[in-house]
Amino acid sequence: MNPIVERCELGSGLSISRVLTGLWQIADMERDGRTLDLERTSQAMAPYVEAGLTTFDMADHYGSAEEVAGLFTANRAAGPDVQLLTKWVPKPGAVRPQDVRQAVERALARLRVSTLDLLQFHAWSYSDPSYLDALFHLQELQREGMIRGLGLTNFDTAHLR
Repeated sequence: MNPIVERCELGSGLSISRVLTGLWQIADMERDGRTLDLERTSQAMAPYVEAGLTTFDMADHYGSAEEVAGLFTANRAAGPDVQLLTKWVPKPGAVRPQDVRQAVERALARLRVSTLDLLQFHAWSYSDPSYLDALFHLQELQREGMIRGLGLTNFDTAHLR
């Protein structure tokens, strides 16, 4: 019998597990130049999916997390859909359209997908309005079909408005 885990429908029509499994620990495991066996690490995701926890959260700076998740989904036999949510945390400062495209293409390649389920954007400083440029460019890539849903991570209510 398959476990029943409550799901949540996001605004983009994306259905995710009510509980997300974060892969941030991978970055901690790879500190000091240590590397993980990507194949073995990706296999550790299977028990989560088998338990009905099919949604994984990661970021571009969580070590090899995106590569691990991409390898897991690429090597899986048929089974429940898996949702891969990632973040883009650019360095503070001006953001050019090619920087945004390069970041999205890197995430697509690491995750081994043609469209990102959800890309969450992180801005470091509201005093630098270049984060608005980055969001504009991300919306363009969303219209191109590279990104299904866009999200924000560290925005307060005033800046959401």
